[in-house]
Amino acid sequence: MKTSLMTFSMMRDGFVKTIDADLLARIIKEGGYEEADIMEFEFRLYGEDALLAALQKYGIRLGCLITGLPFYTAPDQVEGGIRNALALAKKAGAKYLMIVPGANDAADQEVCRKLGKEEILRLTAEHFRKAVALTEPEGIQVIFENTPHAMKPLAAVEDVRWVLDAVPGLGLAFDTGNFRVADVHADELAAYELLKDRISRFHLKEVRIGDFPDGEKCVNGQAIKAVLTGSGVIPMEELIRRSLVDGYDGTYAVEYAAPADSHGAAHISCVRTYLDVITAMEKKTFLHCPQSDFPGLTKKVSRIFFGTAAMPMMMGANAEILFDLAMAFGINAIDCARGYGNAEETLGKWMKARDNREDVVVLTKCGNAGPGGSVHIDRKVIEEELAMSLEKLQTSYIDIFLLHRDDPKTPVSEFIETLNEAKAAGKIRVFGVSNWTHTRIMEANAYAEAHGLTGFTVSSPNYGLTRQVDDPWGGECVTIAGPENAEARAWYTANQMPVIAYSSLGRGFMSGKFRSFDYDAAKKVLDPFATKGYLSEDNMRRLAAAERYAAEHALSVPQTAMRFVLSSDMNVFAAATMSGFRRVLENVIAANERMQPEEWKALDAIE
Repeated sequence: MKTSLMTFSMMRDGFVKTIDADLLARIIKEGGYEEADIMEFEFRLYGEDALLAALQKYGIRLGCLITGLPFYTAPDQVEGGIRNALALAKKAGAKYLMIVPGANDAADQEVCRKLGKEEILRLTAEHFRKAVALTEPEGIQVIFENTPHAMKPLAAVEDVRWVLDAVPGLGLAFDTGNFRVADVHADELAAYELLKDRISRFHLKEVRIGDFPDGEKCVNGQAIKAVLTGSGVIPMEELIRRSLVDGYDGTYAVEYAAPADSHGAAHISCVRTYLDVITAMEKKTFLHCPQSDFPGLTKKVSRIFFGTAAMPMMMGANAEILFDLAMAFGINAIDCARGYGNAEETLGKWMKARDNREDVVVLTKCGNAGPGGSVHIDRKVIEEELAMSLEKLQTSYIDIFLLHRDDPKTPVSEFIETLNEAKAAGKIRVFGVSNWTHTRIMEANAYAEAHGLTGFTVSSPNYGLTRQVDDPWGGECVTIAGPENAEARAWYTANQMPVIAYSSLGRGFMSGKFRSFDYDAAKKVLDPFATKGYLSEDNMRRLAAAERYAAEHALSVPQTAMRFVLSSDMNVFAAATMSGFRRVLENVIAANERMQPEEWKALDAIE
């Protein structure tokens, strides 16, 4: 599978000099791409000679040169523009020259409204015939994409077919996302079948549809916005599969939508993530996390919750690639808290930018432990922190709202009544607790039942293959792992209350970054909280058992630990932080199979 990177979304960095020609070529190379699709304007921005030299230095081919020409506003300038672009394409060794018909600016839109559909199509065909006549003798093919300009009849499949039939020798850059401009319910698979005989190049463009002020406008007034491959509405995996089955051996150009806060060399990991997802689709290793019903919610909930108690979320930095990646793999549940720095704000900005609030299951928590492990939670704390969470998350409701700690000084009646009021007001859908013992949950739910109120319906204790040997953070953290907590696990198994297990991999203890009984290596990997909570001889025995199981089943240690959690007879969901593609994919692979009961019991029995 040959891939090319479309680089135009990084031009903003070129304007402010955070990317030069050399760095652009390095981003392409280190991102894993063989080719680049580059706009003619980018050669002017970075310097024609400098960019050509940089591409040669890093061994990157210019697969396609892209230029825009004023087909409708200044038709007398088109031929000169074709000749200029052709000269550059020849110099750079490009095989394809893609011409975008028009600029989609105010002047272009006004002229096209006056011309009407038939005249736009006639002019389009006329100019493309001229382009083909000029480029064919030079061995360069002119291609055009189904164009995302709402006022032009060039995004609908039947109009694209008309242009292709009217211009022999014209190739198609099949843009997977742009058909939605003409019809937000477009069927890309049907479009592929109708157009596949003329496809010269694929543009893999994933999109979401919504009311995006910065998106490409659709005919119906909505807009499309490019996002990470797999995280939108395009049947990308099936399109790739069908094209390969049909014998397509051309290049797949990846439309990269640069994250707002990514600059310079930071783009390398981002463009690599796009390629990783596409490669997984090609190799059929692309999986979706299992999802299930959740009491009190109408949405299906992924068995893995994407944890935000990590960088860059806690620092408030842009994390859209990570969130998009989670969604691409079917992880639609996100674990947040007031105590996780700026994580709620980061999540809220992403949901706003993606217009995807109804697709996301948001869990957040109030009432975390303070300095020294002190805890104070009452009606005032709940109401104030819930209001802050709603504001930071830019939402009117929370799907799952938890008390982060227990405060025995506050009667359970105050907790239950306050949360029932918030639920009745539509601010939360379901509520529960984190770090509460099952006996305290029973006490609170008994009060709720006696007073005709809703009780706690979800709990988030620590649970995993590792045993929490000491309270990592203070504030009476509660674990249900280990032989001493068998009674609690039996209670959860009997009533099937959802358990959202935090630190399900022992806060890195089961990361696979050190071997069992190598205490020196463990201390270098684990932070002080993990060292306090999980570094122990019995956990080293559990790690050794996980290493054996992983070797026998072609898994990693963290996959083994994740599969153990999700194979419990309890109704368990696992919260886990994930730093990138590999970790997300590993967790999803682990979640897609359960351990055999006897294997699970053997691991669970380790003391």
